Parts: sequence; C-alpha cells; structure tokens
Amino acid sequence: MKRREQLVLLLYTIFNIISNHFVKFYADETYYWVWSKRLEFSYFDHPPMVAYLIKLTTLFSDDPLFVRLSAALLVSASAYLLYMLAKKMFDEKTAIYTFYIFLSSIIVIVASTLISPDIPLMFFTTLLLYSGYIYIFEGKKKYALLVGFAAGAMLLSKYTGILIIFTLVVYLLLYKRELFKDKYLYFAILIAILVFSPVLYWNYQHDFISFTFQLHHGVAQEKVFQPHELWKFTSAQLLLFHPFYLLPLLYFILRDKERFEKKKVYLLLPFLFTLLFFIYHSAFKYANAQWAAPAYLSATVLLGYYMAKGNYLKLLLSAILFSSVLIVSIKTPLGEKYLKPIERLLSRLGKIDNFKEEIAGLNLDMDSYDYILIDNYHGSEVAYLLKKYNNVLVLNTARFSQYNIWRNEDLNISMQSPLKEIPSLGKCLYIGPDLKSIEQIGKLFGNKKILAKMHKELIMDHLHYYVAEFKN
Repeated sequence: MKRREQLVLLLYTIFNIISNHFVKFYADETYYWVWSKRLEFSYFDHPPMVAYLIKLTTLFSDDPLFVRLSAALLVSASAYLLYMLAKKMFDEKTAIYTFYIFLSSIIVIVASTLISPDIPLMFFTTLLLYSGYIYIFEGKKKYALLVGFAAGAMLLSKYTGILIIFTLVVYLLLYKRELFKDKYLYFAILIAILVFSPVLYWNYQHDFISFTFQLHHGVAQEKVFQPHELWKFTSAQLLLFHPFYLLPLLYFILRDKERFEKKKVYLLLPFLFTLLFFIYHSAFKYANAQWAAPAYLSATVLLGYYMAKGNYLKLLLSAILFSSVLIVSIKTPLGEKYLKPIERLLSRLGKIDNFKEEIAGLNLDMDSYDYILIDNYHGSEVAYLLKKYNNVLVLNTARFSQYNIWRNEDLNISMQSPLKEIPSLGKCLYIGPDLKSIEQIGKLFGNKKILAKMHKELIMDHLHYYVAEFKN
C-alpha cells in the first residue's frame, strides 16, 4: 500500500475510534454488550463472534469507545485487504480506487460506527475473498488453510456468511473442478467446521433453536407477494452501498462484453447472488437492508476496476465529498446541531441516555435489588446504564431473545412458562417505557410502587420512561 493511502487509513481509523465515543448507542449494541458479559458458545439471535470481540476490547473499560473498538479496527483491516486483493487481481490504480470506494461507502461509514455481527462478517468475508483468490488463482495451496479459517469465522459471525461460501463452491465447480482432488481443500473444510463447531454444539444443546429462528426470520414460509417490502429493500440498497456507486456498477457490468472473464466472475458471483437472494426474499417478507452488505465487498473491487479503467475520478471525488459530509454530520456534534434530518436520526439512538440525570437523581440502592426488569432485549440500554447484566430479566415472551433463554435457565422454568408460574423474585426494579408491563408485573408481585415517571419530547416522538419497584 502506498504511503498516502497508509496515512489516510491511519487517520480514518483514529477518527473512527475517537468519534465513536460520542455517538449514542443503538439498542442492539448494548444487547451484544450484555452477551460479552455472559459469554457462551453461541446465542439465540446470532453466533458469538460479536460478543467475543466486545469482550476482548472491554477488558479494562466499558466506555463506548472500547465497546466499538473492533468495529473501527476491522473496517480498516477490511479496507487494507480489499486494496491488496484489487492490486493482485488487477493493478495499483484499481487498488487505490477500490480503497477509496470502500471507505466512502455508506454501509462502511455505519459499520465503522456501530458494533454488530455484520462487522466481523464483513472482515472475514474480505479475508475469505483475499485468501481464496491466492489459493485458486495463484495456486498457493497452504492458503486453503486460511480459507477454511475465514469461512468458519465468517459463520461464527453471522449465518448469512453461508451465501458467500456457496458462491465460492459454485465458482470452483465452474472453473476449478480439479481443486476437488486437492487435499488442502478438505483441510480447509475441516478447519471451517472446527471453527464453527461452538455454534453447532450450542444449537445441539438448545434443540437447534437459533437455526430455526434465523430460517423463519429471513425467509417467508408463505410466498405472498409484498410489493411495498420489495420496494423498500431495493431502494434502500441504492443508499446502502452509495447513491453514486450501485447504479454505475450495474451499468458498467451490463456494458462490459468481457464480464464473464474468470477474475470478474470471481467477484460477480458473491455480489449478484447475495444481492439477488435478499431481493427475492424481500418480495415476500420484510428484510433488513444491511443483510445484503456482504455483496458489496466484491462489488467494491469490481467497481474499482471499472472506474480506474475509465478514469472516473470526478465520480469518485463527488462520492467522497458526499460521504465526508455524512461522516461529519453523524459522527461530530455539527450534524445534530445544525441538520434536522441528522438530529431526527440521532434522537432515536440511546433513548435511555435522555434520562441519565433523572435516574441518577433517584439515588437508588442498586445492591438492594435482586433483579432488574426490562420489557425486551432493547432494554439492554438499561443494563448498560446501570452496569448490570447477571440479574436482568425479561418477564414477557413477546419477542423471544437470549434473555428468555437466560430467564428460563436462571429461574429453572420452562421456556413457555407464563408470568404466574415464575417463582418469587424478591425485590425488583423496573425501568422501561411500557406502563402495561408495570401493571402485569404488579399482578405477579401483588404490589407495585412507581418511583418516577419521566418524559422527554424528542424530535420524532414523545418518550416516557417509568421507574417502578416491586416486592414479593
């Protein structure tokens, strides 16, 4: 990597690390933080890699900077690997374009800010593409071992990594069938299974509940066409990669008479298959826009090639300018202060932060409570605020999550037990937005005491939080 790009990457990494301290948590992030405090072989919602990373970076501090540290570092590592992959596949100019396209992609800006399973998925997908290219095209067989590790770690990050593995297998069937006689390929498969084995073991212990959930979560059981969901997902993809990137890339692919050249197909398969897979399923069921994020890794290299070949420097600079404004808006106080759309966006993050002072002012004796009660897994914001995790309970089963499994294990009750069958919990504290939950819990305990009702009028909605105390 050239010195200029090394400096850009260093400054980009330092900026992300520092600025992440000031961005409010998204509720899912605090949920994964709780996971990191209760390490297991896997979890109901996702494989465990995100929890392991948070655990590693928060050994000495639970500050947001450290909770999100692996996000900033893995995004930068992915940028470096994509640069090296593009250079190996094409040339230095393509590598430079690829590097800046990646760093200016909207999904990367978000990925470098919020810690989630998508972050390690992104990194290990990039590592798989890089090591896979060296193994397949350069014939360096020992890189197959790195392929196996990357594939296993990718699945240990998020189940959708299987789509990238599938495209790699398809590529071998199309162009490199002789590698199926190579012992190193089977070493790679064995390593991938070993790396992924904690998830297999956990699911075996829990009746494969996570696999079943993810299958039903992402794939509609009844194929009823939902045009509004299809439109929402496909239109979101234009923003997810970048408003200036996706449509030009599709245009370049269609115009390219040599698009089925072997190197290009190596990049096309994971891009198009992953994207089209989720577009198809979004036609029948709601799909999160970021599920298609792995598609844009190989797409970045492919777009880098086309833009470098056509000298589309103005397009690249325009995209970088657009992204720079977005980065400053989201990751510095300027956006929240001067731009209403950014203020609306950020108002939806870290809602419990709005009541930090009021809750602190109650002078609660946290050691006197046997359990902290929350409504659902988004209540992990409360757990993070109070720095509690071992005695946090979700009593209802409206949205099944890892909390329900912990509840059943900690209280030694069945997964479907109603509230009335939950044993005596002693003295409990509830913090959350739902007054109905307080009434339900009050019936369980036989009494309740509302300690505080707090209200904030946010940009997008009115927000209430209640603090209530219960005793058996």
